Amino acid sequence: MKIAQISNNTIPVPPKDYGGTQREVHYLTEELVRRGHKVILFAKRGSKTRSSKTFEYPSNNPKKQLAFIKKNLPRDVDFIHDHYGIVARTNPPVPTIRSSHSKGVNRVQIPVYVSRTILRKYGKNKGYFVHNGIRVEDYHFRIKKYDYLLFLGRLIEEKGVHHAIEVAKKTGKMLILAGPINDKRYYESRIKPHLNKRIRYVGPVGGRKKLDLLSRASCVLFTSTWDEPFGLVLIEALASGTPVLGFKSGGAVPEVLRGMPQLLCRNTNEMIAKVKSRDRFPSAAACRQYVKKHFSDRSMTSKYLRLYKKIINEKKYRIIKNAVWSNRK
Repeated sequence: MKIAQISNNTIPVPPKDYGGTQREVHYLTEELVRRGHKVILFAKRGSKTRSSKTFEYPSNNPKKQLAFIKKNLPRDVDFIHDHYGIVARTNPPVPTIRSSHSKGVNRVQIPVYVSRTILRKYGKNKGYFVHNGIRVEDYHFRIKKYDYLLFLGRLIEEKGVHHAIEVAKKTGKMLILAGPINDKRYYESRIKPHLNKRIRYVGPVGGRKKLDLLSRASCVLFTSTWDEPFGLVLIEALASGTPVLGFKSGGAVPEVLRGMPQLLCRNTNEMIAKVKSRDRFPSAAACRQYVKKHFSDRSMTSKYLRLYKKIINEKKYRIIKNAVWSNRK
């Protein structure tokens, strides 16, 4: 098939540091190409993939980006996978899905979410879901761990960084905080006052530094208190052979950790108790095998390909006349 992948214009594909959506676009694009499909990628300048053709947006203006896509999209493309939204909302005369890497998706025919939880709660069961996947081989695997806890993600209140700090203090464990500061007020008031030799902030991380932090940690704390659409750090930690503790109330967290219920916590006190005991943590090998079985890039790509073919074969895509596409040259 000839498939167009539409990324947004915020971070290149693949991202150097933070950028979960762009990393998923990268894995999907690479695996599709590996299987012999032709992929056309539209993405931010600086993007580099093995896709047959990459078009870099020439402008930050969404209207100009859409015109650019319209101009350069091959006429014989079989399917459009829009991770951005600007194409799907115009109802192009090509079967198109709109992947939501967050919560709501409006004004598109076929939305696809990254978890069943979000499909039910925010999508009202209209559309589909496909779990995120990662290339497990990209993640360092270590059996022997260092004696520190790790929080990896955006430093905002919804991610519950203050809960991770509480766990570290009450267990006496060293804690490393890594990720971008997206809420300076929250950082200054709830995080910075607690930083010391045992609770350290190392900034945004990517590449080898991120892989080393994940693989060497004794445990990753995933302390999100909002409705996580998926939680990519969960499977990144497990792929590194590192157990990860998350809250049952954290959106799709129980769905992602369904096969490892011993890693789910009702509250901070239970998380503290599990860090102290560690006797029920799965082995490093079991953690990695769990991701290989359920959340690999190969598994994700297979599910998307089945969905592409299902939509094409069942002719579920309804072509709507739209001025954006009717005058296409």
